Amino acid sequence: MKSPDDEPLDPQPDGDSAPEPGSSDTPSQDGDPETDGDTSAAEGADDGNDEGTDEPLSESAWELPAPVASAWVGFWPHPDAPTRDEVGRAVASWVGREVEMESSEPDEDEGMLWALMVNIPGVNSPVVLWAERALNAEPGQLEDPAMAACKWVVGMQTVLEPGEAHAEYFHLMAMLAGSLPELTGILDVSNARRWPRQEIEEQFLAADAVPNDESLWTITAVATSDEDDVPMMLFTTGLLRCGLPELEMLEVPARHSQAAAILLNHVASLLLEAPPPEPEEPIEIGPDIFVTLIPWQECARYIAEETPGSTAFRETAREQGDGSLMAVRAVICSAKKRGSFKQLWAWPTEIIESMEAGRAVLYASEHSAAATERRAQRTWPKFATAFASIRRAEEPDVLALATKAFQVQAPLGSVDEHDRREQGWFTVQRFDHDVVDAILSEEPVTRQDLHVGDAIRILRAEVTDWRVFLPEEVFGPARSDALLAAVDRLRGLA
Repeated sequence: MKSPDDEPLDPQPDGDSAPEPGSSDTPSQDGDPETDGDTSAAEGADDGNDEGTDEPLSESAWELPAPVASAWVGFWPHPDAPTRDEVGRAVASWVGREVEMESSEPDEDEGMLWALMVNIPGVNSPVVLWAERALNAEPGQLEDPAMAACKWVVGMQTVLEPGEAHAEYFHLMAMLAGSLPELTGILDVSNARRWPRQEIEEQFLAADAVPNDESLWTITAVATSDEDDVPMMLFTTGLLRCGLPELEMLEVPARHSQAAAILLNHVASLLLEAPPPEPEEPIEIGPDIFVTLIPWQECARYIAEETPGSTAFRETAREQGDGSLMAVRAVICSAKKRGSFKQLWAWPTEIIESMEAGRAVLYASEHSAAATERRAQRTWPKFATAFASIRRAEEPDVLALATKAFQVQAPLGSVDEHDRREQGWFTVQRFDHDVVDAILSEEPVTRQDLHVGDAIRILRAEVTDWRVFLPEEVFGPARSDALLAAVDRLRGLA
């Protein structure tokens, strides 16, 4: 199962906390640190056996008992290990001025060669850097051969500042990769995302690169089979380090997984800009579109044991060494309880179905919108190339995609009192260099003079996002290369 735009929905390690530098859990090449299976208490979760009540839920449901650290591993390609002095000098050179550094005693029993504590301008907490030998990667754990071949790693760890996590994350990734250009890639231990060098250059080191909220988390989808109606659990990994609860959606039929993942991304981005409301208090995520956040315990107790997300499912995961599913987590539900016999919190059916029908307009956070707009305009040539390739298809079913599968997003109306502006989706009909002829594909909320089917010309500079709906998958700007490959496969060219 794949996510709608950016990354594959990828199995995650436990998301409870980053390991101490040099501990037995220190990440290295395999990206799968062991856990003791007893992390739920550290994250403030209950014992998983709460039968629940019908009383109002606690106002402190989203409080974390302690800050959660972030850790990264950079892959060092040289035969000799990196030294403390060369890494320290490289960081100071990248920052462009002297930085405060303090050597720490390495834990030689755990394989640390050295440790260095650095105060980086723009990052609130001290940053710890260290070096150690990489563990041997299992086949398939690191798809990039250059990363898998590295015998040494440079580790980095800090605590991100709540409210500034997206900016600090961007700054630290750019600092680690920019100061050490020989690194072949970076593993974000907190969400198990692998960043190959080319992707790092595009997302963090390019002149027009900006922080992107969605770098902070990944989405995992879990189901017991591949059937369309099987109940699926989707959840984020990475929000705890931002001082936020991880987000979930429970018992979503698998056929809705793409829309559910999009909704998870939107809610996560909005929570980075404003703290989560109290449980059961509706949160507006679009014009007249509301969801509620409910502690997982309140939802899991009504789910069948064999279904992903149930209390039994979480307890089994903890027994197997992953206590993260019993940490501080919020389930995205409809604005009100549903049910004729017993009123229960459930996944937002109406919103998901409206999204799939093109009738739902969701707010985007300022940071996420800026990053998506930059990526959409930068990858415009590949988007246009994919369209031109489809237009040359000989098969009627593939050729038909040219007038229905390619969409662009552009702003509609004026900015409201909250500095928000509605974004509309348009179906591309024709390209003319940096201009497209398109028709409006969903009814606007703020523009009474525009309606579905209206034709409009849109400049590349006005586009804030794009997407392509191919038969088996949806592609966005972050996966433009994958889009070109998929189009070639459709045409039988690959």
